[in-house]
Amino acid sequence: MKAAVLYGPEDLRYETVETPECPDGGILLKTIACGICGSDLRTYGGGSSKAQYPSISGHEIAGEVEESKNEKFPKGMKLSIAPVIPCGKCWFCKNGIQNQCDDMRMIGTAEGIPGGFAEYVSFTKDMLENGCFNEIPEGVDPIETVIAETASSVLNAQINTNIVMEDLVVVIGAGTIGCLHSEIAKIRGTKEVIIAEMNPDKAELARKQGFDNVYTMSSSAPELKELVMEKTGGKGADTVICACPVGQAQADAVNLARKRGKVIFFGGISSKSAVIINTNAIHYKEITVYGASAYSPEVNRQALNLVLSGQLDAKKFITNRYALKDLSKGYKEMRQGKMIKGVVVFE
Repeated sequence: MKAAVLYGPEDLRYETVETPECPDGGILLKTIACGICGSDLRTYGGGSSKAQYPSISGHEIAGEVEESKNEKFPKGMKLSIAPVIPCGKCWFCKNGIQNQCDDMRMIGTAEGIPGGFAEYVSFTKDMLENGCFNEIPEGVDPIETVIAETASSVLNAQINTNIVMEDLVVVIGAGTIGCLHSEIAKIRGTKEVIIAEMNPDKAELARKQGFDNVYTMSSSAPELKELVMEKTGGKGADTVICACPVGQAQADAVNLARKRGKVIFFGGISSKSAVIINTNAIHYKEITVYGASAYSPEVNRQALNLVLSGQLDAKKFITNRYALKDLSKGYKEMRQGKMIKGVVVFE
C-alpha cells in the first residue's frame, strides 16, 4: 500500500509499505479520509518528544471495513475513528474520566500505532472494544466526519467548563479549534461569541467560510478589551478560551475574564512561548482556569452526532483537500495559516 511515512523532523516520504494484516478479532480498514491536525504538524516539525521513527501519523480517520474478523464491524461498514484508546481499568477510567487514563494509547500520533495517512489501517479487538469506533450511516459523506475528532476535544472542554446560555464567550484564535469552540458554544445556546484573530488572512478565511463573528486583532489589543467591556457593561467576558498555542494569549485570556469568570487553556505551548500569567487577577477576581485535553469515547460519540445531525456544519471547516502524496504541502499551507481544516482524501 501507499503511505506517508515520517522518518524524522521534516522528513516525510510517500512510499510503498507492506499492507497490514487483519488481526484476530479485529478489522482492516480502507482509509477514505484523514484530517490534518495541528498536533500532526507539530510532530512533523519535530515538536513531539514522544515521536517514534519511522511512523505513520494521522488520527482523524474515516474509512470502510475492508476485512473483518469481528462480527460487530462487518465488511463494508463505514466508520468514524478517533485516536483515543483508554485502558478501561485504571482509577480514571473507572470513574468516567477516560481522557485522563493512566495507560492511554493513541492511534496515529507517531507514538507507535500506525495511523490514517496510509491506504489501510488495522485495528485489534481491544482497540475496537475500548476506543472510538462509530458507524457512519448511509447518506452521510464520510469525509465530513473527520471534523468530529477535533470537535470531541472542544465539546469535552465546554462540558467540563459548563459554558451556559448567559455567557459571553471570547475565543482567541480562528483556526480549527477556535472556530469549533465558537460553533459549539452557539449550539449550547450562549448569548454571544467573539473570535479574535491577529492574522488578517486567517481571519478573512474564517469570514469567507461563514464565521461572521471574527475580529482582526490580537488578544492584547486594547480594542478587544474595549469591545468586551462594551458588550458586558464593563464586567468582562464570562468565558475566555485560548485556542492558539501562544503563551501571551493565555496571559491575555486571564485579563479579559470578569470576576468569577472562566478561562480555558486549550492546547499546549512550547517552553519558549511561556510568559508570566497574572495570578493576582486569578486570586482577587476568583477566576477559574481550566485545562482541556482529549475526550472520552462517549463525548466522541456525542460530537459525531452533532456532525451527523447537521447541527455542526463540517463544510464550514473543511477548506483544503489533498492527495496523500501531497501531505507535505498540506503541512506547509497549515503552517502558513492558509486553511481552517485540511483533509487528506483517498481516491
